Amino acid sequence: MRAPVLLACLLAVASVRRAPGQLVPIGPCGPIDRPHEAIELSAIRLRRLGGTPLAHLGLVAYRGGVAVPIPFQIDERIGSKIAMAGGPEPSFDDRPGILDPDDQLVFMACDAGERAPSGTPRSTVGREIRIDDPLDHHVGWAYLMVADSPPHTDRRYVEYDAAYDGVVAAHYRIGMVGALPAEFRIGLGGPLGANLIDGLRLRADATLHAGLAHWSISERDGRHALVAWTAGPVRVVRRSRHSVDIGLGIRLTAGLAHTFFYADHVYAPGAMKLPFSPSVFFRDITAMGGVDLQGLEGWHYLAPGIAQPGFPIDGRMDAQERAFDGHGSWFALVGNGEGILVAMTMSGNLRKAIPLSLVYIDDAQRRAPPEFVPGSVPLVGIEGHDGQRLAAGRYTFQLRILGLPGYRPGDEDRELRRLDVPLTADVTLPVDFGASPAAAR
Repeated sequence: MRAPVLLACLLAVASVRRAPGQLVPIGPCGPIDRPHEAIELSAIRLRRLGGTPLAHLGLVAYRGGVAVPIPFQIDERIGSKIAMAGGPEPSFDDRPGILDPDDQLVFMACDAGERAPSGTPRSTVGREIRIDDPLDHHVGWAYLMVADSPPHTDRRYVEYDAAYDGVVAAHYRIGMVGALPAEFRIGLGGPLGANLIDGLRLRADATLHAGLAHWSISERDGRHALVAWTAGPVRVVRRSRHSVDIGLGIRLTAGLAHTFFYADHVYAPGAMKLPFSPSVFFRDITAMGGVDLQGLEGWHYLAPGIAQPGFPIDGRMDAQERAFDGHGSWFALVGNGEGILVAMTMSGNLRKAIPLSLVYIDDAQRRAPPEFVPGSVPLVGIEGHDGQRLAAGRYTFQLRILGLPGYRPGDEDRELRRLDVPLTADVTLPVDFGASPAAAR
């Protein structure tokens, strides 16, 4: 399964070797207070803008009655796949620089503003985008403009460094070695801190029927490679290939994985299609993905069933921590006014078949190579059980890492609710900026 690989990739936000430059943190948000949610709109939904040169597009939001350009990007696509011009296996759009029906407009919901003031000339606005938050019923607006010299901003949230296969944002830095994370630094409320990652943990165990053979696979058995990448001011997208040797000349491939890096969060969707059930051959299958951390003394670990302020991360397992038998699809690490929320969502058929448990070990004396520093302070992850129960079919899942600047107790609950209730967006041709929103539809 690809889930353990994706989990470890997302958990390890690592550094590259240059300064952020003009990178800015996201916010403060406008009417839509969701810094972790991007708006994606296909060119078809932009209503007859196909064939427009990308250089003629601009995106603005109104704040205090003034139109301000906001960061956006057009991800050019080849069918359902993003065209990625960077990397060892690049792909290119058949009409680069031109808005095609399958291309995608991407911007952050947090950047949306108020509706354009009454009397704004229609000729200055190409398309009006309305964003609705079903949770608090707030509404935000953004305006896609078409002009020879459209409004533009140099503000950007992320950047990619091809020399080190790294992503950098104002609040974190990411770098890969062999397409897997090598270092993890965050600074959600100030300068970037020290490296927090000590080692990845990608583990799987499988047993054939009648106990004829048993496989135990670790991160050292995998092969991982960067395939391609693309970068814009809103997000960086990496495409990577992962496989594992299980012995006897057998290599299992997890196919291609895509990871999306934004200002304050990382997102990895996944899908798998099984032609038959693993139960034909296997008696049991268990897989775990996690990361061995260091330098988090003074922080706390939160998960379902753990009351605030959480388990103290101090390198010692007390009786309550040893007895913890956590089940669920999320956990959080919080401390020093910062927080990191890790959450997995799964399609109904996958959630029904695969129970998830949480892995937490806080032991400074523990030896678990490969690692740079002995001890797990802490080791965190998610483990899936009974993989052999999966039936033939298609399964999907999404894994997210959310940064929580200025963390306060309860922030994790708010973000989990938001994941369950996404925003909606509607595109209209502006008619009358003095009319009600319903009349403009």
